[in-house]
Amino acid sequence: MKSSGFDIEKTHLQDIERIEKLILLVMIAFVWCYKTGIYLHQNIKAITIKKHGRKAISIFKYGLEYIANFLLNSKMENKINVFKFLACT
Repeated sequence: MKSSGFDIEKTHLQDIERIEKLILLVMIAFVWCYKTGIYLHQNIKAITIKKHGRKAISIFKYGLEYIANFLLNSKMENKINVFKFLACT
């Protein structure tokens, strides 16, 4: 949720109702990215494991990058329908 994800600390919100709405939206976006990352890892291309035994990228980041590329690049070849994961959140 912080700088390498959604960067919510830069909003500088102080009103509790707005913070609650923001957190709710971020939670939905997080689940969307995570479920997309899991699907990509299991069905499209597995995340590589580095020499020290950790994944090269987190499941969340994998999904986030795919969704961001899909939304920002209209010419991207769509291997999956990322919007179907929203129906599950």
